[in-house]
Order: sequence, then C-alpha cells, then structure tokens
Amino acid sequence: MFKDLENTIKSLNADVKNVANSEKAKKLRKKLLSIGLPLAIIGYLGVFICFVLCATAGFSSFSDNGFSARILVPFFLAIPCAVLGSIGSTLSALGFKIVITGYTTNLIDETVGNNCPNCGDKITEGEDYCSKCGYALQKQCTKCGHLNSIKNQYCEKCGTQLPNQLR
Repeated sequence: MFKDLENTIKSLNADVKNVANSEKAKKLRKKLLSIGLPLAIIGYLGVFICFVLCATAGFSSFSDNGFSARILVPFFLAIPCAVLGSIGSTLSALGFKIVITGYTTNLIDETVGNNCPNCGDKITEGEDYCSKCGYALQKQCTKCGHLNSIKNQYCEKCGTQLPNQLR
C-alpha cells in the first residue's frame, strides 16, 4: 500500500523541475516580478510619504471645525497606497516562488543526484543497478539503444526524448 503511495508521490513530483524551469514559467515569473515589484515599491513608498505628511502637518491642521485637509488627504490616500503595495507584494511573492522552485529543483538534482531514486542508497559511478535494491540506474534510448544517465531527459547520442521508465 505504501509502495504505491510513494510511487504516486514520486510521479506527481517528477516534473517539478521541468515545470519550474520551462519557458512558460520563465515568462510568467518575469511578468509577475516586473509588475509586482514596482507596484509594491510605489504603494509602500506612498504609504510612507502619507505617514510623513500626517506626522509633519503640525498643530495648525487641527482646528475648531475638526481636521483640516493637511491631515485628511494623506490619511485617506494611505489606504489605496497600502492596497497597491499589498497587491504588488503578493504578485512579487508568487514570482519569487517560481524562482525558488526552479532553483531548489536544480540544487536537489546536483546534491542528491548520486543516490538511488528508489531507496536512496549511495550510487557509485558506473553502476547499472542499485547494489541495495536492484533498481535500474540507466535509461535506454528507444531510437538508438544508447544507455543514458538516470537524470537525462534526452539521449546523449541522438537527442531523442527518453522514456520515463528505466531499462
């Protein structure tokens, strides 16, 4: 039961690297960051300026009739500026999540790449099968028959896309 669950989770997570580093993801994160960062900066800068204007309005802005425009205008302008900053922060956070996902999948491939994908045991260079569980550690190209590394998505020899299952 747990073996099937583990395989299901592995298959669901198998394509994270390709998705996070695809051209579509790169365009999306560029768009999110190019819109989100300026919105956040403008919004929060507006809030700061409104705060400074309210703080430096002085006692003359308080009159017998209530608050003057020197206090009310910056106070009420701070609200849309805060909303603008929040929207920009949210868009930027989404863009950064795509960046981080792409980076961490590359990092995981580089640091955990010498372990068996089935049991996690350390793999030495040149092994065809895991010495602990017997899992195949190479993919065979369907076009030319060349044996490729487990990490390869395409054949080293002919460039054909490799199958997900191992030999």
